[in-house]
Amino acid sequence: MTTRPARPNARYRLALAIDRRVGSLLCWLLLAAKALRRTQPPLPPAEVERILLLKMWGMGSIVLVSSIFRETRRLYPNAKIDVITLHENLALLALYPEVERKFALDLSRGVVSFLFQTLSMLRRLRRERYDLLLDFEFFTRFSAIFSFLAGARRTHGFSAKSQARGRLHDVEVPFNSYQHVAVNFLSLLRGGAMEPSPREEVFGQPVLPLLAAPAAAWERCRAALEADRAFDGARALVVVNPNAGDMALERRWPAERVVELLRDLVREPVNVVLTGSPGERAYVDALVGASGVAERLVNLAGRIGIPELIALLGRARVVVSNDSGPLHLAAAAGADTVALFGPETPVLYGPLTSRSGQRHSVHYRALACSPCMFVHDNKELSCWFARAVCLTGIEPRAVLESVRGHLAEGDAARERLATTVRE
Repeated sequence: MTTRPARPNARYRLALAIDRRVGSLLCWLLLAAKALRRTQPPLPPAEVERILLLKMWGMGSIVLVSSIFRETRRLYPNAKIDVITLHENLALLALYPEVERKFALDLSRGVVSFLFQTLSMLRRLRRERYDLLLDFEFFTRFSAIFSFLAGARRTHGFSAKSQARGRLHDVEVPFNSYQHVAVNFLSLLRGGAMEPSPREEVFGQPVLPLLAAPAAAWERCRAALEADRAFDGARALVVVNPNAGDMALERRWPAERVVELLRDLVREPVNVVLTGSPGERAYVDALVGASGVAERLVNLAGRIGIPELIALLGRARVVVSNDSGPLHLAAAAGADTVALFGPETPVLYGPLTSRSGQRHSVHYRALACSPCMFVHDNKELSCWFARAVCLTGIEPRAVLESVRGHLAEGDAARERLATTVRE
């Protein structure tokens, strides 16, 4: 078996190392302190006034956490909901009116600065005196330690055998690797470890709040589109996200596969728009250059922000994306998607829906060795091969057919609507 770490972000690697070594020791020390502390009984739901949701890592995970906003409001009708996350997620959280206040820590300023920010934030949160804190991180010791020290009356967190981090919480909920992350989040909110899985409440109906960017964001996005000579305003938008966050670059469909798909897509009567963050611009530029059809591709990587990206996704006929944050942004924006999964499994991270009639096509080979990336080991890849064949084996022709299927379905839906209007 070949192990290949996917950690180009040095600060993130250092934070994980500290979490693994120092965090474990702190968890055990705090467990001793917890044994001396008096556990407070939970308040009746109607008396809960302040709730803090903790979700640091992963823009896509922020979107999936939003699936429990409605249920949080139902269970605790008088509570104000705050969120603490990383600074990079603030632009996304600003689009969720259900969240009262957004607190953030900034890891990009370095690990030492991050630790000082954490201490300052803990002092602030202890003054807030939250009635309930929900730790939606999976297995980082940091979030469990943070939750314990934040001084909330009651905390819920995920647990796993042989890990001390879950025992720091007042309510431990086992993380179920056979259920979608959104199902796990809902179980954590309710805090009933022995209750039946709420799977039916997540699937079969829209569960994500429909994510809509301000009108000005679409105007800025449209200006960026129109500034590109390849853009044709009369054609539908097909968005391609060839990236995956640097927490796990192995989730990217191989570059040569992306290039082949781009060459096929430009033969369709659509605008092919590529997206990516400023840090992903060079990679997307290389794909565009290798395609040989740059004059037919609209490259917005590094040219628009999160609100503009959401506006674009919401107007796309279909979005092709690796297993990554933009996939879930597209789902929350109401777009149909063609999702590409490899080292991780759609059982945990498959795209959800935010509107009725929304459709997702998932390409996942489900090899005997799949998945080989898990939340309990911080998503470090452990691959049987020198290259992730679970992704190299996804054929561009099959992805193209999925895209064509979504385009045809959209054309049929518009024709049905036009017929209804005429009648």
